[in-house]
Amino acid sequence: MNRRMVMLIALVAVMSVMPANAETLEVRGTIEELDAANPTLVADRVWDYNSFAGFWYDLNDNLETEALKITATDDWGYPTLNFVYGDRTLDENTLIYTTIPVFQEYELHENEADPDRTTATAMEDAYIGGRIGLCVESDNPGGDCGYFLEGWMGEKYVAIDDNADKLTKLMVEFEDDDKKTLATGEEWDLGGGFALVVNQIDLEGEKVWFSLKKHSKELDNEVISIGEGTARQDRVYTYTADIGNEGDIPVFSCYVDALFRGTDTNVVQVMYVFLIDDDVLDIETSHTYGAMKVMTASSGAVVLKNDATTIDLDTDTTKHIMGNMYFKTADDDNAIRFYPMVEYTEPGTYEIRGTTEELDAINPIPTYDRVWDYSNFAGFWYELEDNLCSEDLTILANNWTGQPTLDFSTGDRTLDENTVIYRTHPVFQEYELHENEMDPDRTTATAMEDAYIGGRIGLCVESDNLGGDCGYFLEGWMGEKYVAIDDNADKLTKLMVEFEDDDKKTLATGGEWDLGGGFSLTANQINLEGDKVWFSLKKDGREIDNEVVSTSGAQQNRVYTYTADIGGEDDIPVFSCYVDAIFRGTDINIVQVMYVFLIDDDVLEIDTSDTYGAMEVMTASRSGVILRNNGNTLDLDTGTTEHIMGSMYFKIADDDTAIRFYPFVERTIGGEEPTPPTTIPAADIDHDGVPDVWDADNSTPSDYWVNSDGIGRKWGDMNGDSKLTSADALMILQAAVGKIELE
Repeated sequence: MNRRMVMLIALVAVMSVMPANAETLEVRGTIEELDAANPTLVADRVWDYNSFAGFWYDLNDNLETEALKITATDDWGYPTLNFVYGDRTLDENTLIYTTIPVFQEYELHENEADPDRTTATAMEDAYIGGRIGLCVESDNPGGDCGYFLEGWMGEKYVAIDDNADKLTKLMVEFEDDDKKTLATGEEWDLGGGFALVVNQIDLEGEKVWFSLKKHSKELDNEVISIGEGTARQDRVYTYTADIGNEGDIPVFSCYVDALFRGTDTNVVQVMYVFLIDDDVLDIETSHTYGAMKVMTASSGAVVLKNDATTIDLDTDTTKHIMGNMYFKTADDDNAIRFYPMVEYTEPGTYEIRGTTEELDAINPIPTYDRVWDYSNFAGFWYELEDNLCSEDLTILANNWTGQPTLDFSTGDRTLDENTVIYRTHPVFQEYELHENEMDPDRTTATAMEDAYIGGRIGLCVESDNLGGDCGYFLEGWMGEKYVAIDDNADKLTKLMVEFEDDDKKTLATGGEWDLGGGFSLTANQINLEGDKVWFSLKKDGREIDNEVVSTSGAQQNRVYTYTADIGGEDDIPVFSCYVDAIFRGTDINIVQVMYVFLIDDDVLEIDTSDTYGAMEVMTASRSGVILRNNGNTLDLDTGTTEHIMGSMYFKIADDDTAIRFYPFVERTIGGEEPTPPTTIPAADIDHDGVPDVWDADNSTPSDYWVNSDGIGRKWGDMNGDSKLTSADALMILQAAVGKIELE
């Protein structure tokens, strides 16, 4: 075996033990597009909280700090990007990320006045107009009435002591009505290793003795009094520490609301609990994060540029910026189309927001219909590759009587009936099969080819349309991607599998391939001549179709299509694939398929008068679906979340000085596959290169390698039959030229 083949097999073996993410969530910014008509940026392209949902934003206090900018020209005055000249490169110093700290008042100070003080602190004068309230202890005279927040790579941080370059995580922050009751002796896990313990309450029930711990080691302890005649400020317990080279930073604080000493139990109730981590991220000049270098790191701001790195926005690429932030570029030679995005993999529920709408004393009513679509609401479905979109959400400026839908000046926060409208429709998408495989045996275009792709001829999938289908129809529905069967907006199903142009799957005869959703494909047999394969398609273990596909004769004959009558429509292509190659050997027979496509056969039929959340279907036709809040009003009360439909909501700021809100969708991702340790264990009894923790066979002979299941295989034995045959040689050869992937 030559060195290249050995290295190929070794690489496959190593890659097979690497962890794989179970799910990822992409949150995009608005799309930038340059083409023949508009080849260059006419101005600097800036994304902020309102155009990039991946950036941190606090709706309640309208706080934001981050911006990402592509300069229109480079350091020499030439256009940064130029479609006409094929310049897709962001040269050095043309990409700039900026963030700053912003003030946030403590919930304690905002909600608890200080009756024992008449003079404002310097911080109260500087940030909140001299309003007096309870403060937390710090090295500032009179203590702190607030702290500083900062977005950093899309995440929320605390900028300690108003330093943009010294960040830490906010661990706990109680809202104004949150309370926690603790019994004496109880240890409250605050997260991050921190814990609060109520040691004792005095006999009079007026004092409580706290201990604050981290990793079970006491950091601080203090007695807090709430007795008669005690100043209100004395009810506040603050732990300060020297962190990030800053002195007396408030790390933990709480307010003792009540004490109770009983015959059987003693309890304390605390409010306004606040905790930051004492582990500080110090951002320094010349530090690098991904492609970005810190150019400015001061108390006032942090600025990063791609100082020594170019970023190529090549077609069909995802380019790392920094952290979990990327540029994603369309696979389209006719445009430079891209957007910034952040990618999440941690399990949890995420909020993907649209742009913010605000009405206040200066602008009390909407002056035009407010419309959210794919460009300003990242929660809506969007297909970057082909620039496809279908959804929009509208709030009308006026209700049916001609009065403003919302009016801040009169306190009208209600969206009356029929003032919220959601629309969607189908859009055409060409099959990967048709796009990449021409039909040499045909010179006349089908009606569908003429109608949608300018008469370009290619291989089609079987359907009840004359000549078959060259494409299908996609539709966004409540932010999710669906297939609109036979171009019917009101008949939707899920797209289960869609291979890209270079995806391949190799099946041995008798092997059953799980396609998901209960579907499976089996290559039953290959004929003696090795030019035909007999497929069976099953769902939930029951055969729903079988067909013999030939690789000889017309190219179209290589396409296997299963059609079914679903959703009241006839002969809908549910499954299709293209037979790329067949191999018949002495020990094994295999078939390689491409352009695999599968939709679910369970159809969502949308009917007029159906209701989804607060919305009712007013129009359900082939061409489009329209919903309105026909029988419901939506109240945008302060500090609330109002359900629209599905996982779509309006979120409203807890602010009496404005009607400020945005639409959002909730997306939940699960856990990850088990990951190996960060450092590879040294133990490897059989010296096969696979640590014992991953090795299912610790007696692997020296001429064996180890597969993804930790099982030893003879070098060159690719199918695991313990023999070296022509089938193994074929698989290695196909892997070398990219025809198959070895598993």
